[in-house]
Amino acid sequence: MSSQGEDYLHRFLDLSPDEKVDPRDVPLIALGGSGGGYKVMYGFAGFISAAKKHGIWDCITWTAGVSGSCWTLAAYFTIARHDIQRLIDHYLTVASELAHPMSIHALNMVARSKRGVYFLIGPLVSKAQKSIIGLGIMDLYSTLTATYQLLSREPKGRMSRATFQWSKIWHRSGIDKGLEPMPLLAAVRRVPKYSYEPKTISAKVRDAKKQPTSRQLDSVEGNDQVNSTASVSRRPKKLFQYFEISPLEVGSPDLNRYVPTWAWGRTFISGYSVDRRPEQSFSLLLGQCTSAPAGPLAECIKALLVTIPKNTMVARLVTVFNNLLQSKRFEGFWGNPIRAGHDPNPFYGLERPVGMREHTSEHSTYISRAVDQHQRGMHSSDKSVSNPEALQSHSFPPWEAQGRTRLMDSGMANNLPNHILARPERGVDVFISFDASSDIHTGAAVQRLHHFAADFDIDLRDVTREFHKPQRNTALCSTHALEVESRYIDHYARVFHGTRQSGQDMYITYCPLLPNALNPDFNPTVSVDPMHIPVLISVDCIIFDIHKPHVDTGSG
Repeated sequence: MSSQGEDYLHRFLDLSPDEKVDPRDVPLIALGGSGGGYKVMYGFAGFISAAKKHGIWDCITWTAGVSGSCWTLAAYFTIARHDIQRLIDHYLTVASELAHPMSIHALNMVARSKRGVYFLIGPLVSKAQKSIIGLGIMDLYSTLTATYQLLSREPKGRMSRATFQWSKIWHRSGIDKGLEPMPLLAAVRRVPKYSYEPKTISAKVRDAKKQPTSRQLDSVEGNDQVNSTASVSRRPKKLFQYFEISPLEVGSPDLNRYVPTWAWGRTFISGYSVDRRPEQSFSLLLGQCTSAPAGPLAECIKALLVTIPKNTMVARLVTVFNNLLQSKRFEGFWGNPIRAGHDPNPFYGLERPVGMREHTSEHSTYISRAVDQHQRGMHSSDKSVSNPEALQSHSFPPWEAQGRTRLMDSGMANNLPNHILARPERGVDVFISFDASSDIHTGAAVQRLHHFAADFDIDLRDVTREFHKPQRNTALCSTHALEVESRYIDHYARVFHGTRQSGQDMYITYCPLLPNALNPDFNPTVSVDPMHIPVLISVDCIIFDIHKPHVDTGSG
């Protein structure tokens, strides 16, 4: 039931008029879009359009995005004013320009638009003047990409202040009344260092001055400082903490700590704001959620590897180089020269939560570590904190000693936003995962779901056949179209069942962006032609039309 009394679930399931839906049977549904740059930005718009057409959008409580999907959600809730057709028209215009958002053409369009220079340069000047944190190359990347993509083309190029006030869409989009789902943007940061010294003013000042250099960040941010004289015990590389950005708050479900969205960018000490600056421009925050160029170099290479044909000379050379980067000898030496944008750490000076959950992109390492800790009766991935003897050896609780935080593209950890959607407080029953990643044709795509499940101690089981058997399209005539349908018919929508630790059942409907028999000559997994954007958007609608699951409501 909606807040306006509309029985959207009844309508979506196409139930008979005399059949009633018990509110206790209404599932909490979340829709998530993967990372994948412009391809997923356009594709996710098509998927949302199909979801609206069939009524499932009105049944969704949360929608989340990673990287390119964040661009889609940002545009949908700002310049499109939650009108999906307006968003599609906007994207068709953007695609026809054949311009990269960092190109001279894009910069010229923004500069010539009404108030374009203000929204391009203003956030940078404000951050440089009012913040103790300096500017970085990714701050410029953030404003360039955001202003170009959120530049309204009709009736002429213009931008407004409302576009860059993310916290205001809570009321402007009717989210507070249940008219639209709550949008969540996913990001990650490297696990910060913690101090075990007394939490005094002098200690805070001393730790604030000991900020790591850009080269040290790759090797230091994942370490806990046991004490000032003890040797640093190294963590496994590439540990991440997830962050979510909603119109209400920005924070980490791993830490269970949040600050109001309008307060992000302020300086905090021990949980208290020490300044009263206005809300930071949404372009800076959106840029950090989509900052794939600033990710760890090894993760960027892994993403490149899945797009290179296996058993080729190039693939072997890239693999050797990637193994060299991850070796002990060169660990932390070959960092990404492009640093992620940083802001004052709102959790600076706060004590580290006990039993804090941490995630890693090195999932095999994580799973083996989790199994080992389970056998020992541990509940935290940090041995120095999980071990009772280690806790007794320190008289002071660890606290965040890093004065700045660097958020980056969460695709570095997992290219689906299920981690932030799975907060226990939300109790999501059904996850709908739209995936337009570059590796959906490999086994790595489904592995992402199992990696997410392993992080939350959920055992996933493929139950697609228990729901319905995909129906073939009898209108197809050409041999090529029939071949495409036969190859992918079992992969357009897969259903996985899992059980949370609380005993709650959950389902994941996994929907990858794959070739479709109605347009057999277009392969969205490999095509990069901007002229195919209208086809890409329509492919999502077609897939949803033909493969909409049949729900059996006669039993139970």
